[in-house]
Amino acid sequence: MLVMTTRDALHVPYPASASSLDARTAHAAGRFVLLDDAGADAGVPRSRLYRGFRCELCAPQHGSMDDFDNAVDAALRAGQHAVVLADYEWGVQRALPGGQAPAHGGGDLRVWLFETCEHLDADAVSGWLRDCDRRVSAPDDLPDADSASQGSAPSVAGLLDCRADVSYEAFEHAMSAIREALEAGECYQINYTFRLHFATFGSPFGLYLRLRARQPAAYGALIGTLPGTGDEAAVGGSSGRPARWLMSFSPELFVRHVSGILLAQPMKGTAARGATPDADRAASDGLARCAKNRAENVMIVDLLRNDLGRVARTGSVRVPALFETQALPTVWQMTSTVEAALPPARGFAEVMTALFPCGSITGAPKRRAMALIDTLEASPRGLYTGAIGWLEAPADGRRCGDFCLSVAIRTLALEAPGAIVNAPLADARARPGRMGVGAGIVLDSEAGDEWRECLLKGRFLSGVAPGFALFETLALIDGTIRHRERHLARLGEAARRLGFVCDLAAVNAQIDAACASVARGTVHRLRVELAHDGGLTVRSGALAPLPGHPVDVFLAPDAFGTVPGDDPLLRFKTTRRARYDRAWQAAETQGGFDMLFRNARGDVTEGGRSNLFARIGGRWFTPPVADGLLPGVMRAVLLADPAWQASERSLSPDDLANAEALLVCNALRGAVPARLRPWPGVGGGSSLAP
Repeated sequence: MLVMTTRDALHVPYPASASSLDARTAHAAGRFVLLDDAGADAGVPRSRLYRGFRCELCAPQHGSMDDFDNAVDAALRAGQHAVVLADYEWGVQRALPGGQAPAHGGGDLRVWLFETCEHLDADAVSGWLRDCDRRVSAPDDLPDADSASQGSAPSVAGLLDCRADVSYEAFEHAMSAIREALEAGECYQINYTFRLHFATFGSPFGLYLRLRARQPAAYGALIGTLPGTGDEAAVGGSSGRPARWLMSFSPELFVRHVSGILLAQPMKGTAARGATPDADRAASDGLARCAKNRAENVMIVDLLRNDLGRVARTGSVRVPALFETQALPTVWQMTSTVEAALPPARGFAEVMTALFPCGSITGAPKRRAMALIDTLEASPRGLYTGAIGWLEAPADGRRCGDFCLSVAIRTLALEAPGAIVNAPLADARARPGRMGVGAGIVLDSEAGDEWRECLLKGRFLSGVAPGFALFETLALIDGTIRHRERHLARLGEAARRLGFVCDLAAVNAQIDAACASVARGTVHRLRVELAHDGGLTVRSGALAPLPGHPVDVFLAPDAFGTVPGDDPLLRFKTTRRARYDRAWQAAETQGGFDMLFRNARGDVTEGGRSNLFARIGGRWFTPPVADGLLPGVMRAVLLADPAWQASERSLSPDDLANAEALLVCNALRGAVPARLRPWPGVGGGSSLAP
């Protein structure tokens, strides 16, 4: 039975009354879909932006599709605009014998209906994305106002803690099971996939812009909630974990229909791009000639020819292009083209039933491969390897309108902020995310090669630059770096979690070279800065002594705002620190050393360039990292020193005012006695703007 829904858990029998539909769609009014052709020529409006969400039509998981087809057709003829989202498991459920449910649950074929669809060129898409990014990003995440790139640079956004949901040993075990099935003649090829899990920081628009620049795709998609339109609505999901945002950067066409012609372009066969033009050409030529990849590709071409033949005019299926190589930013892909003529009486639902899911992501024979995949994979695919695209109203007497669907590979699903459970990072502003990767397995496939191919396909995600660098500031005293091991350990851990390339041996070598250039008997600061791609910059400068002890510190006035304690990046020493630099520089104008920030609860967190300790009741306390601060090197030294007997607890401004003693610390200055002074003008009507 056809159902009309406005959310995963809400089902309304079709047709629903207009009044009930309006009430039930109110919470999802801000939902939008951008179908983004990032490779379109300038001035050519090939992207589509859908807004004004009305409702969702869900196809049945078994039985006749006639009611669904008729409902979609009626909505399109009434002037609504359709976006198609097909979960891989919807195709599995219809293919498995006897109505058997997939191991990880069923999926949906959904048609979302919208009031408007705007056709945009590349410049309009970029401008709209940047505008949304600026509207939703935290001020600390936006490019510096004085930067020449302010008008075009995305906000700070990226990933951390990226990991596979299967181990290499589990992957090998699955490969062994697949090999047994292949040797038994059950299949010729099986496409095995697994999920990468991660957390994201920054705005979804900023992340999409950064990934889009890295992987411009003809079949991109961004699905979420417009700024300023209320809470984020669910846009999909699996296993009770609804996605709030979907991002796809697919280079692969599933099937396109234009005026009676069906076109499919399966991708099968991958090779890494070369580091030089000659190496790149060699990689492309090698892929084109590779017997293994050609064999895999032709298997899928034959599969699609058979699928298309189920709905095509007899004798119309042909293969105009075979074994072409297509350049993507990180890989070469082998692509072939299959065409067929669609009879006028065939509808969209018939085409989907015959073709979905795409054979390039199942294996061959298709139904048996899908059944084996269902027993082997550790988690549901969801929209990954399903389809995303558009559908228009029928014309010219045809039952099926024009449509275009991608194979939803290189596709991310992001959950609501703060939904991370039992993860290394549990910050309220970090979003859990997942993306699938996979490989086509044939009889002569080697587990190590296929594992590396999967990781290669995920490189576009793990290699995205977040818009900042990591750095450490070290004290070089008489030729020796103080707390060197702690600095390098912190840098290495931050690089690992944030996906930075980091060669600690190279870092050590550059530090040694910098130390050798500085005269002994002096005190210098050494700044080591690590770019996302592993680039290193080491600078040194003389460190002037402090004018005296104790140093003065101030509580940051309201103009500086509060620190978002749930910001995951506060735990890392990054160049995203303009607010902090303004604070200690403002303190210096008043003869002070630093300015102390507070979080939204009013607890004191840290200074612009130092951590804080307060002695209360004869014991030293420092704010916990969870309150929103950088775990400084000197802070760690003091906490580990039994002589200090220091521990963590939240500190209020009253705690500081009544403390027996205060000190601030960093790796450059060590532990420095401090006194709290009022900020000039606070309470008197004046303040210093940051």
